Amino acid sequence: MSLLARETFEQAPHKEVFAPYRETFVPPVQAKPLTEARTGIELKVVRLGRDRADALKLRSLGLTSDRSLTIFEGSGSRARILSIGSQRVAVGVDLADTILVEEVSQ
Repeated sequence: MSLLARETFEQAPHKEVFAPYRETFVPPVQAKPLTEARTGIELKVVRLGRDRADALKLRSLGLTSDRSLTIFEGSGSRARILSIGSQRVAVGVDLADTILVEEVSQ
């Protein structure tokens, strides 16, 4: 019995996840890099990373568009420690600069 994966990037879950990597993607006006977001404010992910590989890596850490996050610690040239629900994730400043977020209106 073969255990090869039969999923393709054309299936429904992948279309939604990788939509921001289409050439026609225009980020919302209020979206900004994670490095410019304020600490302690609830944020929503708009785009993850520079490419699909970065997006998959970051999704495996728990960063998704359906879960809100806050910057727990870090500013300037320091790494960001993100609070996603009950877990904490550290993201280097170079990678944090490629994550687009927008503030969740309260």
